[in-house]
Amino acid sequence: KVEKSYAFEIPDVPAKSEYLEVKYSAECPRLPQDLKGQTFSHVFGTNTSSLELLLLSRKIKGPCWLEIKTPQPSTQSVSWCKVEAVATKPGFVNVTKDLSPPPPLVVMSLSMKTTQNPKTHQNEIVAVAALMHQKFPLDKAPPQPPFQTHFCAVSKPNDCIFPYDFKEAIKKKNARIEITATERTLLGFFLAKIHKIDPDVLLGHNIYGFDLEVLLQRINVCKVPHWSKIGRLRRSNMPKLGGRGGFAERNAACGRMICDVELSAKELIRCKSYHLSELVHQILKTERITILPEEIRNMYSDSSDLIFMLENTWTDAKFILQIMCELNVLPLALQITNIAGNVMSRTLMGGRSERNEFLLLHAFHERDYIVPDKQVFKKPLQKLVNEDEDFEDENKSKIGKKKSAYAGGLVLDPKVGFYDKFILLLDFNSLYPSIIQEFNICFTTVQRLSSEAQKRAQVEEEEEIPELPDPSLEMGVLPKEIKKLVERRRQVKQLMKQPDLNPDLYLQYDIRQKALKLTANSMYGCLGFSYSRFYAKPLAALVTHKGREILMHTKEMVQKMNLEVIYGDTDSIMINTNSTNLDEVFKLGNKIKSEVNKLYKLLEIDIDGVFKSLLLLKKKKYAALTVEPTGDGKYVTKQELKGLDIVRRDWCDLAKETGNYIIGQILSDQSRDVIVENIQRRLIEVGENVINGQIQVNQFEINKALTKDPQDYPDRKSLPHVHVAMWINSQGGRKVKAGDTVSYIICQDGSDLSANQRAYAPEQLQKQDNLTIDTQYYLSQQIHPVVARICEPIEGIDSVLIATWLGLDPSQFRVHHHYHKDEENDALVGGPAQLTDEEKYRDCERFKFCCLKCGTENIYDNVFDGSGRFIEPSLQRCSKTECEEPPFNSVVQMNNKLLLDIRRYIRKYYNGWLICEEPACQNRTRRLPLSFSRSGPVCQACRKAVLRPEYSDKALYTQLCFYRYIFDVEYAMDKVISEEDKEYLKRKPLREEISEAYKRLKSTVDKCLSMSGYSEVNLGKLFTVSIGRSLVESNNERQ
Repeated sequence: KVEKSYAFEIPDVPAKSEYLEVKYSAECPRLPQDLKGQTFSHVFGTNTSSLELLLLSRKIKGPCWLEIKTPQPSTQSVSWCKVEAVATKPGFVNVTKDLSPPPPLVVMSLSMKTTQNPKTHQNEIVAVAALMHQKFPLDKAPPQPPFQTHFCAVSKPNDCIFPYDFKEAIKKKNARIEITATERTLLGFFLAKIHKIDPDVLLGHNIYGFDLEVLLQRINVCKVPHWSKIGRLRRSNMPKLGGRGGFAERNAACGRMICDVELSAKELIRCKSYHLSELVHQILKTERITILPEEIRNMYSDSSDLIFMLENTWTDAKFILQIMCELNVLPLALQITNIAGNVMSRTLMGGRSERNEFLLLHAFHERDYIVPDKQVFKKPLQKLVNEDEDFEDENKSKIGKKKSAYAGGLVLDPKVGFYDKFILLLDFNSLYPSIIQEFNICFTTVQRLSSEAQKRAQVEEEEEIPELPDPSLEMGVLPKEIKKLVERRRQVKQLMKQPDLNPDLYLQYDIRQKALKLTANSMYGCLGFSYSRFYAKPLAALVTHKGREILMHTKEMVQKMNLEVIYGDTDSIMINTNSTNLDEVFKLGNKIKSEVNKLYKLLEIDIDGVFKSLLLLKKKKYAALTVEPTGDGKYVTKQELKGLDIVRRDWCDLAKETGNYIIGQILSDQSRDVIVENIQRRLIEVGENVINGQIQVNQFEINKALTKDPQDYPDRKSLPHVHVAMWINSQGGRKVKAGDTVSYIICQDGSDLSANQRAYAPEQLQKQDNLTIDTQYYLSQQIHPVVARICEPIEGIDSVLIATWLGLDPSQFRVHHHYHKDEENDALVGGPAQLTDEEKYRDCERFKFCCLKCGTENIYDNVFDGSGRFIEPSLQRCSKTECEEPPFNSVVQMNNKLLLDIRRYIRKYYNGWLICEEPACQNRTRRLPLSFSRSGPVCQACRKAVLRPEYSDKALYTQLCFYRYIFDVEYAMDKVISEEDKEYLKRKPLREEISEAYKRLKSTVDKCLSMSGYSEVNLGKLFTVSIGRSLVESNNERQ
């Protein structure tokens, strides 16, 4: 019997109780997780792995020196290692207090070339290159050069022969290349090399997704003996390959760590794609030559080409090794593993959730808590392996998706526009980890609802926000662990400030502080990440709830100081200082900082930056010039972009560059006229260059990441990146999987298919003569949407003008323009009532009537024309000066034309066309979809935006009001014309027949308006339901 504590999410388990601890042989089967009996209600730890038990019971936290007591020599070899020993009990394994540096590792960087067999359609390996370092240090800067030795081996496809002078060419190059007659011999040579070198780390790019799987498949097909030498564990049966997440491949390499620089780069840096070519360009600042799998066969016709291919394979292995060194992948992984207490091979696979789990597992185990069991999820394993998303985004809702588990961070409504005075940005340091510490939020301190109360909350769909813990309670485990990480990082940063610090030691400290930061910042994530063992929705909801409260309270404090808050998001606020003096702005920031920080013990707000100018477009989307002071009151500026299309990878480079230029213009100090003129000139130039084919092909490439394996998408044809990914996988040479980024170009191929179905890989465009770039698509659905969204708050530029400058048909962009104008007007306090008549009716169609005598088209947009003594009614004279027939004589015909126009607009409204509000989509339909979001029906074509009426009820009502306005003499006399004009018209009133004509036309419009219910609100109908409900509730209470 043992006494244990429990503080997790299974309801009705006592906080402290007696438990029966049972130990039995690992050879026996595990007990079922839901096992119950007459004397016990729950069994914990049924699926805990032996590795987890060893790490927790022996307090092993990552790679460290171990003391093995009374080791026994192994009677039967179970591995390929030179020395084997057996520890008979876990108790004989202890962590030593020896602080000697970690031993150097043997690192092998791999690259290989494959070609697809035209008969079997399988990838065959034709070349392998590897670079090795026998003593790669983990506590110093990477060695230079990063490798000591290398080997390269080449084979040939069955239907090819080596060039006759190949061996001579190799001798001339003085290259060490192993020439093998068959693929089987090549693979045998490779396994022998791995066995001899015995690397601790196998390094590659996409090694999990392609290289290891192809190696093992070919070893299996070619029946190469001792396949398990690829790892260190002796095995005879090869695991089943091709599963998700690369688990079989990882198990096959058991005993060696696999480092995939693609996975590491995804965690540590941000790129538009993580292909090797892009990583080489971004990290190593050089260019990589790509050889396509289909080009390899032709290289066997010439020795120089074949040697070039082998050099290219060797160079790729070198690039992979250099990327690993530049990102400090191995030292960083070691530090993170030592902090979290998991195993380094898992850290190298990415995935923050498991690291956080182990950190908490160690912490709770040390305090005699029963830890949560591992749950089995149906989530694709690839997603659990590549856990590279921010956990804090777990609760963000998306259009067409299910409702969020709990409310996330508060995002204040932005005051959209362009600001040319200093904007102050204040930010809470590590808000969520600080809230956990400030309010002592932990599994052990926060009281959750009982099982019955939880069921009631689920039925009523209420968010469960528990109460804050009692301030007198002892600090919980979670805040303690976060505090430890924060304090350790502070100490390491202090050590980095020491004078004359050894460069190697400085690098080691820097890696350690980065590891501590990565771990501390993701600790909150385990609470809100539903696939985590430590998932606790009530705690996550409480943390975000306090975050929203704190941000709102900060906003109110700032407003009480007579300052304008223009935007806020989760942990930061933007303040319009209305100042051009930088010193004053910093003084103001420090004043706000001290006032806010007085309220908390651990929470701290700080000045995160100052913007010289800011273009605020909408929530989470802005561009700004950040001020960086240089001293003496001077400063330099740097452009910062957040959430705009030009920082996302799914827009082509041409659209991004155009958007960047426009943002640069808007944020500049030039006058508004010069900015508009420069934008106009640039868009005309871009439009002409695209049409004339003067833009490089790579500028049209669009990059999009796969969220699942290509074959798992149900609608593959309508998704361009999936369609292209399927083609790439069919060609061989590389395998595109979930998490990879696919590049494609929209082309004209002579078909009538939609743009999404005309996506091709860049190499297809180069080879197929019938393909040309779809210039209309790129102008209308790539460049136009990017530019239109950036220019939305800028007066003098709208989507119609942008379309005209790009050489597009402006009529297709009018609907979007009208809708957004309506939305802006409605957002004003008092709505359209604040607008002038000119603004209100700016987008209405003018009334046109052809003169019955001369045929001239007269356009009517007001009751009176001219001013002063030249003012006259619009119905008095034809616009053709020679014509003497006054329009009011044709009032019957005018009335009929007016009625036909009104009926045309009513018919247009009742046609019920819906159009996607995303300019890049332009889907138009009359069918109302079944999926709805809060904003409206979800577009079935793009699934990103909502459908809006092409001709809305508001547009119809405004058009009818405009017709009344242009024939309403009394309103014009009262509100429209000037006092001088009124005096003139009093002296010279309208002729009776003209007044009657106006009255008749206005009466026609009034009749139609009287049939419209748009302007009326029936309060009786509106409140009938709520009044009825309250009466029923009060009757129930009385009863």
